[in-house]
Amino acid sequence: MRHFKFFLLLVAAASVLFTSCNPISNTKYIQKNKVIILNQGNYLSQDGSVYIYDEDTKDMTVRAYARANNNTSIGATVMSGTYSRYGFGYLLCSNPDKIEIVDILTMKTLSNPIEKNLSNTREILLGGEYIFVTNAGDKFTEDEYGIREYTDSYVSIYFQNNNALKDTIHVGSDAQGMICVDSYLYVGTRDGIVKIQYDGSDFKKVGIYQDEEYTGAVKYLCYSNNLIYASVPGYGVYAYDPIDGRTREHYDMADELDSNAYITLFEKDIYTFSTTYEPDYTVASSNVYKLNLDSGEITNIYDGEYVYGVGVSPATKNMFISEANGFTTNSMINIVNTQTESVINTPTAGVGAFRFLFVSYYEEDKSEEQK
Repeated sequence: MRHFKFFLLLVAAASVLFTSCNPISNTKYIQKNKVIILNQGNYLSQDGSVYIYDEDTKDMTVRAYARANNNTSIGATVMSGTYSRYGFGYLLCSNPDKIEIVDILTMKTLSNPIEKNLSNTREILLGGEYIFVTNAGDKFTEDEYGIREYTDSYVSIYFQNNNALKDTIHVGSDAQGMICVDSYLYVGTRDGIVKIQYDGSDFKKVGIYQDEEYTGAVKYLCYSNNLIYASVPGYGVYAYDPIDGRTREHYDMADELDSNAYITLFEKDIYTFSTTYEPDYTVASSNVYKLNLDSGEITNIYDGEYVYGVGVSPATKNMFISEANGFTTNSMINIVNTQTESVINTPTAGVGAFRFLFVSYYEEDKSEEQK
């Protein structure tokens, strides 16, 4: 395991900053920046994958997980990922349901996967000493269009130190995104935001937040300005007070957020995307939006073909946008300079690229000047 490295930035889905210990003695260190690209793959094929893009050299390591683990497939569908300040990566998969635990820089597995108490997995989050996973479960109803509502979704809670199952909290229908704020876990569900209290030993559901005007599905969550920002499919982004659950602001997108409704936070901006379809299910439009939380201004910053993921690197401030190409070929990643709004590189990732984990760390400088 690579514990000799000093991790500087830990960012997965939202922008979370950790500062490493100051390097001791006269040894010189330089900052390295990598982007872990999670490729969802097709559910019926074993083509989920992980690619690693080096922001410094512009090199792409293809099928990094498979290469590091004797050409073993990670599974059919990579659902989510995160990592700890110690460099332990947690890759959440579905079909089969599991959490692969890896070295975040090499993708080499560090232990057996977690498989207990997982069913139709959705998202993974680290908080305190725990690993949180939302599960849709296997119970569902179907509407006249064949759209499923998973009616018994739940959160699995594990200890980080030994991967043992700690607890299971049932949260209603269609659990998805999560955030931790103080001693509470907030979970986006079809019925609103479920609030779970934890004091280090016990977990209990203490409430649910619903908008006064629209008591409907919440997908993803982020936290800024002492408010919880939630994406609501078919509407936009809502800001909730984490204390009393009241809705403080509504931000309606030019295109109503689609069922994906992914949002990610960078500094004071929330980034999201929306894809609309023609009657024959071909893509009509696919755009990336930026919501500035100070001004409330929403701008369309990118017109794409089939956008399936977006994220912003804290190290370079470059924006990464995935074009999924209809899941028929590998994805194209458009790397955009957020200052000039110009595309500066277009590397290729795997099928269905959709999440970006930004990793920055210190490494000993072994250049000629330091020898």
